[in-house]
Amino acid sequence: MPKAAVWQRLMLHEELVDAERGADTMRPVRRAQLELLLQKFSLSASIAAALYALALWVLFYVLAPSPRALAWAVLVHAVQAVRYNHTRRLLARGPVPDAELGPELHRQTRLLWMLGGAWALAPWLLMRHGDTASMALVAVFIVGMVSSAAAVLSSHRQTVAAFVVPAMCGLVLALAWSGGLIGWIMALALAQYSSTLVKWTAQQVDLLVDSLQVRFDREDLAQRLAEQVERVEAGSREKTRFLASASHDLRQPLHAVSLFTAVLEHALAQGPQRETVARLAHAVRMLGTSLDGMLDVSRLDAGAVQPRLETLGVHALFVSLQSTYGLRAQDKGLRLRIRAPGDLHVASDQLLLERLLGNLLDNAIKYTEQGGVLVAARPARLPDGGQAVRFEVLDTGIGIAPAQQAQVFEEFYQVGNPQRDRAQGMGLGLSIVRRLSALLQHPVQLRSRPGRGTRFGVLVRAVPPVAPSGVVVPPHLRRTVQLPAHVLVLDDEAVSAMAMASWLSAQGCQVRVAADVPAARLALRAHPEISTVVADFRLPGSESGLDFLVEVRLQLPEMRGLLVTGETAPERIAAIRASGLPCLFKPVQPERLLESLAR
Repeated sequence: MPKAAVWQRLMLHEELVDAERGADTMRPVRRAQLELLLQKFSLSASIAAALYALALWVLFYVLAPSPRALAWAVLVHAVQAVRYNHTRRLLARGPVPDAELGPELHRQTRLLWMLGGAWALAPWLLMRHGDTASMALVAVFIVGMVSSAAAVLSSHRQTVAAFVVPAMCGLVLALAWSGGLIGWIMALALAQYSSTLVKWTAQQVDLLVDSLQVRFDREDLAQRLAEQVERVEAGSREKTRFLASASHDLRQPLHAVSLFTAVLEHALAQGPQRETVARLAHAVRMLGTSLDGMLDVSRLDAGAVQPRLETLGVHALFVSLQSTYGLRAQDKGLRLRIRAPGDLHVASDQLLLERLLGNLLDNAIKYTEQGGVLVAARPARLPDGGQAVRFEVLDTGIGIAPAQQAQVFEEFYQVGNPQRDRAQGMGLGLSIVRRLSALLQHPVQLRSRPGRGTRFGVLVRAVPPVAPSGVVVPPHLRRTVQLPAHVLVLDDEAVSAMAMASWLSAQGCQVRVAADVPAARLALRAHPEISTVVADFRLPGSESGLDFLVEVRLQLPEMRGLLVTGETAPERIAAIRASGLPCLFKPVQPERLLESLAR
């Protein structure tokens, strides 16, 4: 605080503080000080102050009737009434505007200065000169009033000084004027008391101001932090919407390309161009796999994937992994070994656990150039002491440096691929592993040494095996499902609808095409032989393909419906899952489309 005169430090303290700390920073503090002043100046407090003054002048008037006592009574009660009426009107107006905070605090200070001045006249108008008893009586009343006021007004330094200094100065001067040893002793003692009281009250006000400023600074910081969080979340939502829209726009033509490629591959199965078409189909499948990875992330983040726990045999799980990834490891010249001692069983979701382990195995094969990959399972213990099976995927690949081991679970992060070589994927595999681990509550552990290889461990709760049912259907008695003979394709994208119709027609289906919901309703009425509807999600108008399929399910329970969409927005994926309708996400592998239609 800059150097200032004593009277400035006493009466202009707030202005000096505001100039040093900033008026905008101190504005909420001044508002809190004014509110505290107004809260303490209630009707009961006003009545108590009036009764206190009444007792003083009535006592002196009874002891020695004098017009001076009546004059002081009129003065002090008039000032009290003015302050009460002003405060009542102020409270009735509601919150004080920011621009009026300073002026209103100055008005409160002036009113209290007037009240302090009225009490300063009490010893001059009521006390009898040279009468020790009257001197002591006036001193007791004024000291009591000043002490109470200092406690009530301790939220604002200037108002305290405006009342205490005039009232005590009037008393001290009156006592000194009365003369005599007792008068001078009382004057000196009360002067010392006044100084101590003002100083102590000022310290309390400063502590209050500092604590209020800390509080409001924290609230302001919390508000700014909340605004930053909201901006970040808004940016994340905008990014999600952009990616969903971009993904949908990419999936539509890719879906058509996939189906047209399948039609071409089917037509040229015996032709000389079959190898070229096969390579084209492989490239389309790789692109579709990349988009599927992004879709998996969106679905997991949306909560649209819920695990269905069941008892799974580790042996059967490993057989599936071997059949899926064995040929790929062999193509790279790697040895894929799978070991599971004993008849181990776990409680998990079959598809999700296989996807989790499959992503780890795919990652191991991708980053291993020589040596091999081992997938093993062995009994272990959970942190709570329960029985578990520890799945481990070990490789002899490039390894992961300690500084990168946390980053590899982030989206699009790849070790040793700064050029973003698309042949090495998109870097979504381990981010999906992290999400699946949290969803299934299967902790994943990582240990790795650069140049020596990597070991991933997954803990899954073990359960006793389920007894087999004993009923086995011989292959020659199993029912062979057929594709529906008549299919309605509902898609407003002409190329996508044409590709779907071409592929299904090549498989022997009779296909009708509709571009919107009204046309689809007309097609169902005109062709009652249609038994299956394949619909896209986004359609012209207010109704989506999902809405139409739900309507058809209610009106025609025997009609089969399949939703085929390129949507990746989490809220729409959640809505699709909630409907219970079967759904395929574009680009759909042609074989997968046929399997879904056959089911």
